[in-house]
Order: sequence, then structure tokens, then C-alpha cells
Amino acid sequence: MKAQDIPLEITDQIEAFLEEQSDDVDILLLYDLLQSYTKKPLNLNRAEYEDLIELRLLTPIQINNILDHRNTYGNFIAIEELQSVPGMGIEDIKRIRNFLGVTSGPNVNLNVPQLFVQSDQDLLLRWSRVLEEKKGYIPNSNGDIPYQGDANKYLVRFAGSYETNLRYGFIAEKDAGEPFMQSAKDLGFDYLTFHAYLRDYSDKIKTIALGDYSLSLGQGLIEHNAFGAGKSAFVTNIKKGGRIIRPYSSVLENGFYRGVATTISPIENIELSVFASSTKRDGNVLLSDTIEGASSAILFSSLQESGNHRTVNEIEDKDAVDLKTIGATLKYKSKGWSLAFNNLNHYFAADLGRSNALYNLYRFQGDQLSNYSLDFSYRLRNYNFFGELAMDSGGGTAMLMGALVSLDRSFNLAVLYRSYSENYNALNPNSFGESTSFTNENGLYLGISYNLSKRWRFNAYVDIWQHPWIRFTINKPSDGIEYVARLDYFVKRKFNAYVQFLYERKLDNLSTDDIITVADNQVRHRLRWHFNTNVNKQLELRTRIEVSRFDNPLVTEWGYMVYQDIIFRSINSPLSFTTRFALFDTDGFDSRIFAFENSILYEFTIPSYFDQGFRYYVNLRYNVNYNFTAELRYSRTHNINRDDFSSGNELIDGDTKSEIKAQVLYNF
Repeated sequence: MKAQDIPLEITDQIEAFLEEQSDDVDILLLYDLLQSYTKKPLNLNRAEYEDLIELRLLTPIQINNILDHRNTYGNFIAIEELQSVPGMGIEDIKRIRNFLGVTSGPNVNLNVPQLFVQSDQDLLLRWSRVLEEKKGYIPNSNGDIPYQGDANKYLVRFAGSYETNLRYGFIAEKDAGEPFMQSAKDLGFDYLTFHAYLRDYSDKIKTIALGDYSLSLGQGLIEHNAFGAGKSAFVTNIKKGGRIIRPYSSVLENGFYRGVATTISPIENIELSVFASSTKRDGNVLLSDTIEGASSAILFSSLQESGNHRTVNEIEDKDAVDLKTIGATLKYKSKGWSLAFNNLNHYFAADLGRSNALYNLYRFQGDQLSNYSLDFSYRLRNYNFFGELAMDSGGGTAMLMGALVSLDRSFNLAVLYRSYSENYNALNPNSFGESTSFTNENGLYLGISYNLSKRWRFNAYVDIWQHPWIRFTINKPSDGIEYVARLDYFVKRKFNAYVQFLYERKLDNLSTDDIITVADNQVRHRLRWHFNTNVNKQLELRTRIEVSRFDNPLVTEWGYMVYQDIIFRSINSPLSFTTRFALFDTDGFDSRIFAFENSILYEFTIPSYFDQGFRYYVNLRYNVNYNFTAELRYSRTHNINRDDFSSGNELIDGDTKSEIKAQVLYNF
């Protein structure tokens, strides 16, 4: 199997996302999608807008131009033909060529049994372990061992697919510290997900999903389980999109639906999507009742999102709250515009009761939450307008409006305004904003992308926001501003480099030595230089230097990180490898620096570098034949200025942390 590295634009978006947000939005779904297209490229002559926007590698303006070109001149003969599409440069084509193909199209008249018979299948087995012993595996003062399982992590992944028409499979996983093979439930693993997904079955039946699936509605004010359309140096990529219903095939253990979902087209231009789900969510139970020997939650204080079930308390929280969800989307699509009405209703089997802290005053409590929204997209020549208006069952409202403008072949503009009331609530929102809860925020975003020449590109954005009500991290209304500027330089097939600067100011609480909480400005600066050099067809070098600074009235922190990557992809040998050596030195956690790491297939790592030390890793991949691939990864971090890692049960008593991963992949 010839896997491709994830494009730099995607890794930069992931790094930017993790710098801004702490919640788990499923980045792995995007990563999995891109890796699947390296094996079976997306057919450019059959791809729809929703398929192309999900790649996160093209702007909505570029996608519309590609589809216009195909409608006007017919099917593409070769990927290189994209050079004649307005807004598509050589670097854009280079970025997507490993994931797109040009064919006459597969036989879509196959029935379902034939689709299964002709589908591609693969089985992946993975093992990993941190080599140093953590505190959670050592008896405490009472003689108890906190973690109920060993330090090994196991994953089994089976997947089958036929083009974009059929997907099915399952994932079974045991995290480090979790019990293994102690019961027959979930095949002895802690987590099991499964799915079957049929698309474009007929003109009337567009989608059928059974088992686990995810939903993406509008611009994410209600629900959007997909990565992208946030703040990053890909500045015009602010509009969400993609298919409403997608199969769920991730190791993230929350945020998906389990049941049935379908999209039908009863008449031309109209699509109706309906979904029903019954899941069990991890929750911190405050009060329960026992009926016929079974314990049932009555009151819980929060939903747990980590997916870890290692300690007695974590195991007690597992699957503690029953959640049933029903909803529908009615969408009208015509050339150049679309309009959709969305509804999602959640029913808990217990009441959610939060603490009486003032910042919780407007947050959802109870056992039922409904959301309604209207989203639209309208295109007029080089202008694309989009937005969503949403309301919850408690009367809270949210609104997002945006525009993408292509002023000429070289200059693109993005504008987005959002207004989320302090009493707006949704269970799984994923929209555009500074806050991860997408409530209590007003903001304005402006981004520009300018191709100065064939070799030079300039991107920049500014985002201004305010929070009218208090939040968890600040006890007064607050505001902030952030801007990013980036200059890219390209030399075809040989070299590319960029320099990027970020400035962010926001108001947050500070704790003084007198334990008096005050609110004041916190300022971050980041400056990055990045270089990619293709020495030849087999060898690539990547170098990065990054400097960070964090300021508030109590402290000033500086930090730097430098790394060197070597990527070797042999043309004649089945062996390939990637390796990195990184040095870092920061004054504290607030000046930490994130950096994407290549890993084994269908996985990536993004550590945050802080304190003082160095880190290195080596990935080895051996393609035994076209069907069988074996991989091994070893990574190690060495601290210079401290003799431990992490805290609590994850504490390692020592100045090193090492991890080994091994996996095999067999393609049927």
C-alpha cells in the first residue's frame, strides 16, 4: 500500500486548531478520509461539492470553479487540466493530486450484494505502550492500584469499501490502563464501533447509514462532527460543508450516533434526511436508583468526553447516561443556491444538574434539549454568501453569516460575523468562534488570500470578538483580538517555505499570590519559519523554527522550538522511513508550542513542547507486497530541567518518556 503524507495545509490547520481549542472534534475522521483516498482516489468526474469540501484542501470558491468548468467543458481528461480553472495554481494541484483521480467512473448499477463482493477490504492490528512506568500502575498508600488494566493499548480495525458508494467495518480498542478481556461485552475491548453505509443507491435513496454515524448540519450551530472551517492560515476556508450523514469510524468514544439514518429525494431538488439514535454516554452521576438489581442514573453533573475507563471512578461513569436522539433535515438544492431546515432533539434518561456557579446560569440543565435552524448558501458569480440561524428549546438564539468573494484570479476575501447569545445551548455544536461552546460570543472575522505571483502567496486574517457574559475562565464580560499573517514561497517540485506570525490578546482571570482573582489581558505572540526541500524523488527535508511569547501583568514567558525532519520514500525498495529530532526550551506551559508529527498509518501525534529538552522519533514502514504492510514507531522525549512527566496517575518519575507502536495492515 502506497500511503501519502498528509498535506502541509492540513497539518497547519490541525496545529492551529489545537492551539485554539481543547475539545475533541474528530480530526481523525478527516485523516482517515484522506488516507482512504490515497488508496482509491476520489473521482474528479463524479465528485460533488460535498465530497470536495470534505477534503479541506480546496476553498469553496475553488470547488465552485472546478464544478463550473466540468459542467461547461465536460469531464476532465487529466488532473493537470485543473490549471485552466480560475483560482487553481500549480501548488493547489500539487496539494490535491494524491487524493483525486480522473476516470470514466465505476459501475454504479451494481446491486448491494455485488457491491460487497467487489469491495476492497483491509484489516489493521495495532499495539502501543509507554515504556516507563506511570503512577497509575503502582500500588498507592492503601495498597490499591489505581489503573485496573495494564499499560498496553490495542486496536483492531476492519474496513470495507467500494468507491464512495459503500463503506462498512468496525473498530475495537482498549486504551492503556483499561481492563482487557474481562467480559464478552464489546468482544472484551473497552470500546467497539461499527457501521454500514450505502450512498447513491438510486435517484430516490441517496444515503442509508446503519450502526454508528455522524451528522453535519448547516454551519455547525446545532451539530457538525467534522474538522475544518476554523481559524488557520488557510484563511478563506471558513465555510462548513460536506454530507449530512457520514459513517463513523473513529477511536473517539463520544460524539457519534448509533441507530439508523437516511437521506431520500422524493422529488427533484429536494432531499429529506431523518435520523434516530440510542446511545449510552459517559457521565458523572450524582444520584442513581436501583431497580431489580440494575442501577439507573437519575441526576448527573456532566458528560465525560475523555473516553478513558481506567480507574474505578472512570469505570463507574462509563455508559451511565442513556441518550436518545431524533431529528431531520429538509433541504432544497438548485443551481447556485440551497436552503435547509434542521431539527435535532435529545432526550436524556436522567436530569443534567450543574453547579450553581454564576457562569452556569444560562447553560442547559434538564433532560430534554431541542434545536432548530435554517441554513442557506447562495452563489452569484464570484460571490458566495452563506449562513445559519438557530434557536434552542429554551429560547436561546445563534446566528452566523459569511461571504466568500473572488475579486480576481489572484485575490480572495472572506468575511464572517457571528452572534451567539449567552443562553444558547446545543449538545454537540462545532461552528466558527473563539469559544469551544459556541455560546456567549459576538465576533467579526476578515481574511484575505493574495497570490502575488506564481511563487509568492500572502494570507492574513483578523478576528475580533467579545463575550457579553462571564465564562468559566473569567468573572466579567470580556473581549479579544487575534491576527495572523503568512507569506509562502514556492519553487515547483523542489522547495517551498513560509514565515508566519500570530498575535492574540484576550481577557482572562489571573490569580495573585494573595489568592485574589483579577481579570487582565493575556497576550501571545508566535513567529514561525518553515522550509520544505525535495532533494530528489526519494528524499525530503523539513525544517522548522518557532518562537513564542506569553505576557500578562504577572509573568512573561519565552519559548522556542526547532526541528529537523527527514522523509525517505524509496522507489525501488519496500522500506521507507520518517524521522525527526526536535529541541525545545520554554519558560512554562503558557509558552508551549504544538507541532504535527507523522506516525504510522491512520494515526498522527501532536505533542505540545514545553519546559526544556529534546524529542525524537523514527517511523519505519515495510511494504512486504501490495497487500501487506508492517510499521514500527519509536519516540522519546528527554527533559533537561525536570525529573518527571505529567501529574496524577499519569506521573512518570524520571526525565524520559518513551513510546513504541507497531502495526500490520493487510488489504484483501
